Amino acid sequence: RMPQDRRPESRQQQSRQPGNQQQRSRQDSTGTEPPVAALARAAMARGLAGDDKLGSLRWLERAHRLVPTDPNVTLALASAWLAHDPARAASLFQDVMDHHDVRQASLGIAATTLRLAGPQAAENPFAAVLSRHAFAPDIVRLAEAIAGRPGGPGWCALRSDGTLEIHPTAGKTVASLDGKPIRGTTLPAHWQRARTIDIRAGGAPLLGSPIQIAAIRRLAGCVEAVDGAIRGWAWHPGDPDTAPALTLSDAAGRVMRRFVAADESISVPDTGPMARPRSFRLDRRDLPDTAGPLHIRGPDGKDLPGSPLYPFADEAAHVAAALLLGHAYPAGPPVRTPPPPAAGPSLRANGPVPPLPVGAERRKRAAAVVIPVHDGGEVVLACLDSVLASVPVRTKILIVDDGSADPSLVAALDTLARQRKITLLRHPAPLGFPAAANAGIHAAPGLDVVLLNSDTLVPPNWLERLRQAAYADPAIGTVTPLSNDASILSYPGPTGSNPRPDQAATNRFDRLTQRANGAAVIDIPVGVGFCLYLRRDCLNATGLLRTDVFAQGYGEETDFCLRARRLGWRNVALTGLFVGHLAGTSFGASATHLRARNARLIEQLHPGYAKLIENYLLHDPLADARRRIDLLQWRQRARTRPRSAILITHDDGGGVEQRLIRSARQHDQAGRRPIILRPAQTADGGMAIAVRDGVTDDLPNLVYPMPAELPALVRLLRSTRPEMIEIHHFADYPPAVYDLVTLLGVPYDVHVHDYAWFCPRVSLVGAHDRYCGEPDLPDCEACVADNGHFLKEDIGVAALRRRSAGLFAAARRVTVPSDDTGLRMRRHFDGLATTTVPHEDDTAIVSSAESRRTGGRASVCVVGAIGVHKGYDILLACARDAVRRDLDLEFIVVGHTIDDARMLATGRVFVTGRFEPDEAVGLIARQNARIGFVASICPETWCLSLGDIWRAGLNAAAFDIGAPAERIRRTGRGILLPLGLSASAINNTLVAAMATAEH
Repeated sequence: RMPQDRRPESRQQQSRQPGNQQQRSRQDSTGTEPPVAALARAAMARGLAGDDKLGSLRWLERAHRLVPTDPNVTLALASAWLAHDPARAASLFQDVMDHHDVRQASLGIAATTLRLAGPQAAENPFAAVLSRHAFAPDIVRLAEAIAGRPGGPGWCALRSDGTLEIHPTAGKTVASLDGKPIRGTTLPAHWQRARTIDIRAGGAPLLGSPIQIAAIRRLAGCVEAVDGAIRGWAWHPGDPDTAPALTLSDAAGRVMRRFVAADESISVPDTGPMARPRSFRLDRRDLPDTAGPLHIRGPDGKDLPGSPLYPFADEAAHVAAALLLGHAYPAGPPVRTPPPPAAGPSLRANGPVPPLPVGAERRKRAAAVVIPVHDGGEVVLACLDSVLASVPVRTKILIVDDGSADPSLVAALDTLARQRKITLLRHPAPLGFPAAANAGIHAAPGLDVVLLNSDTLVPPNWLERLRQAAYADPAIGTVTPLSNDASILSYPGPTGSNPRPDQAATNRFDRLTQRANGAAVIDIPVGVGFCLYLRRDCLNATGLLRTDVFAQGYGEETDFCLRARRLGWRNVALTGLFVGHLAGTSFGASATHLRARNARLIEQLHPGYAKLIENYLLHDPLADARRRIDLLQWRQRARTRPRSAILITHDDGGGVEQRLIRSARQHDQAGRRPIILRPAQTADGGMAIAVRDGVTDDLPNLVYPMPAELPALVRLLRSTRPEMIEIHHFADYPPAVYDLVTLLGVPYDVHVHDYAWFCPRVSLVGAHDRYCGEPDLPDCEACVADNGHFLKEDIGVAALRRRSAGLFAAARRVTVPSDDTGLRMRRHFDGLATTTVPHEDDTAIVSSAESRRTGGRASVCVVGAIGVHKGYDILLACARDAVRRDLDLEFIVVGHTIDDARMLATGRVFVTGRFEPDEAVGLIARQNARIGFVASICPETWCLSLGDIWRAGLNAAAFDIGAPAERIRRTGRGILLPLGLSASAINNTLVAAMATAEH
């Protein structure tokens, strides 16, 4: 991402709202700018439609920078680079392949490898195309160049209609389908349910053999029941040109209808690059009138994710509820019927809980471990190794193989069953996680049950600790441990932010959680199904998981826990146990859509569930437990680093962050532990201070609300024996940060990066979006009253300056990056002594590239995030003047602006998009501009962009104000413009400077 202090402030931040009505962060984007995805699509469209190849590349690069993780944009850019820079193209193709098995990326890697390293090196990447994707005519030329050359291995592929492409270079050809010989090039009728085709010539496999039928015919999609109808979408990622042939069948397997998903006029998010999902809908009149489950299956006979379905289940439930109420409140003579069940606890976070649920027992039962399995290979075997090594002898381990097709896994499970290490149940076809879990529960009568995902890793003694927690109170019905990926029970950070642990890391995290939290349990709204302990008495009262709603899975345990909660059972988290979770390996690419489908069902079945979770997250009862674990690691690290330096900074990145990282490294090299403080926010929006152990974020739970936990934060920091404090920025901090510095009582230095110490608007830009001239205090107060400010606290200019003056007076040193900054600071703080320490030595900057612009318009490069104080209005006016006078001049923004659309609309500005700091110099050089332009209208304290412009081989133009002017004047590497110069005069000067430079 772009360094934050290079990001533009929004137009709203520059509006004339009085007082503190616009306390938005300085890096917010404008609310009127179109969504980034739409901008990227527009840029990609221009890139794909352009006749100028280099111009098309420029637009595609912009699209990629706008949405760097969009695989479709990355593929388009990679294809464009193929002819110009195969190495760059290969890198982009690989970025896509790292996350998606997509034919175009595999072909791209094969093509770039052919160009860079020759046909033999390209064989392996091209084999993946032939083996896992259906034949298409556009591969023939590449296939012949790689595999059909003299001495090449020959090649083979599978067509969508079940015929083979076989192209040997020598020898007799022999083919087999799942080991059985076949003749000719047409496969038998049942080929779509087979696994592999082996094709050899002269005894050696052709390139592409074995052809993986399952990969080519794999069906992605999702289906759901809506208002008595069935709707969904499907496509073959390995054969996107073929519309999926689907069947509707009943529970007995009778085919009720055959149809094709053929409507391509749909857009489904999260389906991967080059996806071609096709929608379908079966209305009520198309469905059999049956209460049993209906199946939507593909050509391979497997259920589409979301199938089986009960399209009339809702209606049946509503009818049953209506009849029950009718009996409970008869209009005619009384009818003897069972009374309706008691209401039970509500879904509110602190809803009433009966003292003891009906059926609760105090005696402990033994527990069985139930692990549903559907393929998964080595991940499953690692899970089983982990379980077998950690449970007591004679523990019943029930493996429910839910139609696995992986022969090596099936064989491994059979071996474990023969060795009597597990009890193995097997479904001939996949029925889904809920059905598999229920089968395991049925096979463990009278026992408690732990439902354990097959992609988990468990630590020593985990099962007995779960069991102890389950019986800590008679009302506890379910227990869930912490994990790296466990929804509301994730640690250390939220779901999706944590690395996947191996067994050693799982055990290490578990030791930490056990030492930090012991056997403590905390009530939670619902348990999480990756590792869920179910007491038998709770199971008996609540019933099994619902197979009529949740199909393959996701949400079934939530439904169970909410039902148990209604009956008075407690769902608790065992915060002293950690189980590793590889997360999502069971459902693959369909997981996102299945989750979304089932989330809608949960809210439909249990209205108010979303609000329940929202309320839980707001109060976050696990925060203390997570923080205790982080504190334990914090103290362990302190043993090897007994001395520290505390660095206080904002959380906006940019130049401040780069200076901070450099300083942290220096302290580390000096033997001091760098501790970084950043502003934070509590779940309810309160102000807090976050503590980080160095520049990493691996202990994210050390967050202290202010001012309530100021004493605790002081104790924590004092325990590290700090030798000094570096104050880099107080932006977005609570006022208690000043008290913190005082209470710590150690020497501190202040590093000035901007003018927030005396200007609540930070950048010295006032009315009319111009440099304010730094007037006397009354005028400053009036400016803030008229134009607003960017601080998070409501403080006047005089009070701000008094507080800053007090801080400076007690500081050991106040460091500024330029003499100009020091002069401005001393003007506002009488008696202040400043020390100038430049961020880098300008005289040592060496150009790593030279401008090589030839032909086309003369271009000016503007670098960074261009907001108002960085000269947005100046740049826009210059572009419009260039159009009006038809000048041989264009501007290239390496970065972005507060309103790219207005800039681009001039036809004289191109905007590349955000970049990482280490990309800046190369990106500037690739624009082949003739001069750089620092358009800032305020006195910058340093300006990172100027150094990047020089390193890219350009001289720079800047206004005669602030550090950029000081640096250009000192080095002679550019020209200075009077502040307030008109757009036409600026353009005239730039054109003249570029002409002079060329000569």
